[in-house]
Amino acid sequence: MKNKDIKEAKKLWNELCKSVSTRPSPFSGMSEEEIIKHLRKIRKELWEKKLATRP
Repeated sequence: MKNKDIKEAKKLWNELCKSVSTRPSPFSGMSEEEIIKHLRKIRKELWEKKLATRP
């Protein structure tokens, strides 16, 4: 049973790697400063959502 799980996991991992490698970078064409601003914006939005879900 373990071999089956390992083979399935390896198959899924390979599919994921293939999928990710074919996608263009979301940061292509952006300067370093633009990337940093974008990441900070995303982090702020995620932080706000996390705090909003707290009781």
